[in-house]
Amino acid sequence: MLKLVKLFTFQCKLNMNDQAWRAAVHTIVDRPSDWQWVSDRVIKVDHPDGPMAMKRWDRTPGERDTFLQHLRYGERSGIQGIIPLMTSTRGDFPVFEAEGYDYYLEPWVEEQTLTSPPSKELRLLSVLAANHKISENEQTIEEGALEEYEQEVDFIWNQQRLHMEQLADQLEQSRFISPFTMTYLHAGPFLERMFQSGKSGFQNWARHVKEKETYRFVFCHGKPSIEHGLIAADGNAWWTNWEASGPNHPAYDLAYFYQDIARNQPFHALDYQAIVGTYEAYGPLWGEADTSLLKALMLTPTPIIDFVEQYRANPQSYAEHQWTAMLELRLNALRYGAELVKWKEDQEAAMRQSAT
Repeated sequence: MLKLVKLFTFQCKLNMNDQAWRAAVHTIVDRPSDWQWVSDRVIKVDHPDGPMAMKRWDRTPGERDTFLQHLRYGERSGIQGIIPLMTSTRGDFPVFEAEGYDYYLEPWVEEQTLTSPPSKELRLLSVLAANHKISENEQTIEEGALEEYEQEVDFIWNQQRLHMEQLADQLEQSRFISPFTMTYLHAGPFLERMFQSGKSGFQNWARHVKEKETYRFVFCHGKPSIEHGLIAADGNAWWTNWEASGPNHPAYDLAYFYQDIARNQPFHALDYQAIVGTYEAYGPLWGEADTSLLKALMLTPTPIIDFVEQYRANPQSYAEHQWTAMLELRLNALRYGAELVKWKEDQEAAMRQSAT
């Protein structure tokens, strides 16, 4: 039922946007051309130079310029997995406008079904790690900048914890405690532990940065997910959707990717070694302070709190059992993240002990 609801919503969007997309295709191809839907923001176009993926992108001029600058930097620096942007048949700028919308064009990469290891997740992770390694750098922290950042993070955490408690109080006031509400209320102690663990991780990382007086960063994809990764026929891994790319700590990419794995195709606990081992084999050196920041980013319950707000705002959009199942999925993903971080921390503790 949930898939049918999403399919119906998707089809409605397609019908509303159909005319605008036809105009955009005409802008890049000066002849009748076939195209087909991939999602409500992406189509596959029959282009004179071969099949292309065209994406609609709603951003400000400044964001578009930053996106192109980061892509140029990535290509010059040897960043792997970037699908180059194409111009239209008229030689337009890589990000062009049609019918009031912005679009960009890139060669279509046909997704392949893998029949042998490593898995798609690990292949994508190895490319992500290699990109981090070749772009690793450090920057001196400006005086007072870290303290300001700590205060900002602490304020956000306190606001989120307060919001979590308020949601629990409001839901408990209902005369009927629904399965969704019961699931959320039972998860309260676990979510509180995640807040505390994430906060301690951030504090550990901040202390390390203060001691070194430098901040480590790499060229990050920004939103590396399984959906944004492709494995071509030759086995090469490609990343799409580089709009959020730019300099940041590698833990930001890893937290996003690990959380996506947990939501879509959870690894068995025994595969933590495969995940961590793959990144450490191809990526830059990883230390305990990096694990602390990864912990802070992965263990935040904020996505769950936001999801509960969606439920409160429009409970009729899904059946109760669907809401409950989706909440359980998010809680399980957070539990997976906590287990992965604990596995890594235990490994680091064992290495410290063996070194003494």
